[in-house]
Order: sequence, then C-alpha cells, then structure tokens
Amino acid sequence: MKINYKDETFLARWIANELSLKELEEFQQSDVYHQFKAIDDASQLLKTPDYNQKEALIQIQNKLQSKEANKKVVKLIPNWVYGAVASIALLISFFYFNYSTTDFSTSYGEYSTITLPDNSTVHLSPNSTVSYKKYKWDANREVSLRGKAFFEVEKGKSFTVNTTEGNVTVLGTKFTVNTSENYFEVLCYEGKVGVTSKNKGETILTLGKAYRNYNEKTEEWTFNSDSPSWLKGESSFMNTPLYEVIKALENQFNLKFDSSKIDTEKRFTGTFTHEDVNIALQTVFAPMKISYKLAKNSTVVLTYK
Repeated sequence: MKINYKDETFLARWIANELSLKELEEFQQSDVYHQFKAIDDASQLLKTPDYNQKEALIQIQNKLQSKEANKKVVKLIPNWVYGAVASIALLISFFYFNYSTTDFSTSYGEYSTITLPDNSTVHLSPNSTVSYKKYKWDANREVSLRGKAFFEVEKGKSFTVNTTEGNVTVLGTKFTVNTSENYFEVLCYEGKVGVTSKNKGETILTLGKAYRNYNEKTEEWTFNSDSPSWLKGESSFMNTPLYEVIKALENQFNLKFDSSKIDTEKRFTGTFTHEDVNIALQTVFAPMKISYKLAKNSTVVLTYK
C-alpha cells in the first residue's frame, strides 16, 4: 500500500482505531507498517512524570529572573531527517538533469543551431521545435521534431528523428526533415537515410535523393545541393503543394493567410527571399496568377486575378 501522505489524518485515525477495515488491512500489508507499529508500541510505555505545581512555578520564575540562564534550542527534528531530505534532493536533481527532456524552439522568422551531446548539430527553421533526452544519449541517439530542421549527424550508433508523420534513421549523414499535419518530407545531402512514413514501408535515400508523403501520396525526386537554401537566406521548393509554401511564408514573416478562395493543392516550384516580404509574395503568387491584399485583421487575403 502506498500511504497517502496528503491525508494528514491517516496516522491519527490509525492510532485512534478509526481506519476502515480495508484501510487497516492494506496498511498492515505495507512495508512501513511494522515501523509505525513499533513507534506506537513504544509510546504506550511512556509515562507522564509526576510534578508539584507550586515547585514547578517557583523553578520557572527563578529561571526567568536569572541573568545567567542558558538558552538552549531543542531539536524537534533529528539530524538524520536532514540527511534524508538532502539525499532525496540530490536524487531529484539527478533524475531531473538526466531523465528530463531538453527542448529547443524557434519563433517566426527565427533560426537556431543546436549542438547535441555527440556534437551532431540541428539547424532549426522558423516556428519549429526539437527535443531529446540526455540520459544514455550515446546508446540511444533519438530526437523528436515538429516543423523543419537540417541535421548534421556525427558517425556513431543509429540516430533517429521521430515525427508525428514518420521517422528517419541514419548512422552519420546530412539531411533535412520537414513535417506538419499530413505532410512529411526528407532530403538527403550526404550519406544514406532510412525513411519510414506513416502507414508506409521504409524508403532508402542516398545523396541527392528526396522523399515526400503528402495526404498519403508518396513522391520522390532528385536535387543538386549540398545544404538547404534556407540556411542561405531563401526558401526553395520543388513541385511543392502551395499549402506548404504558404505555411513557409507564414513562419518566415509572421503572416496569416486567408486561402479559402484559391486551390492550395496546386504545385509551386521556385524560391522566395527572406529579406523582403513584398518581393517574397510577388515571387510566389505572381506566376500562379494569384493576387493578395492585406485585410483589416492583418490577414493576407488570396484571390485569383
């Protein structure tokens, strides 16, 4: 039985024989019952000493009047209790720093580079989050990702990126993972990666190979680059659903779009700059014959020309 120490009346009710039959049976079967029973038995042998009230009053008055009276502090809590508390605090600190999850996040238009315990690096794109546990990292190199990130993985045991849409497993390589609801994209810039998307088998990608699973449809293509373009100040897309391009614009420039009047399933191939929001909007929407205007609620409304 695990005693509910939040119930401050438990031990008092036990001593007063007020526990229910079930509570008493469970308590008697617990590991601590015999310790409390021994304390209770010993307390029954204690007797209150007899004393003379007048004599006691005189002694108290004499002590108060004596300037030489020594003041003593009575310890109500034994020293071993402090040691136990300190040990518990150390244990809590150990588990917190070793078993807790470390999280890194970026906001709109923000980029961040994180160094993992094995010196692997994660380059986070805007509005993304990566998390991992330090405990036994070398034996279990595993991170969780929401959003988009470029990974440069040091050689070692298997390295896994977990997302809600699928997983990527590698040994030592460079690759990008972009994930959101019903969207999962992986590009391999070096080495070899194993990609397992939701409800799909494993796909192996090598240098210059890319994979996408969008609305349960699988796509693969090739590219020629040694690193993601968004590390160099622009975002590039290859036959990408317009929905994902709009999301990239939102994350980069902290915008909100009303795309209810256009077809977001159409595909876009091209780039947009991170330096100027107006140029970025023109670059994406002009070729697709889509106009945009800012509404009163600061939302960019998209319509066909």
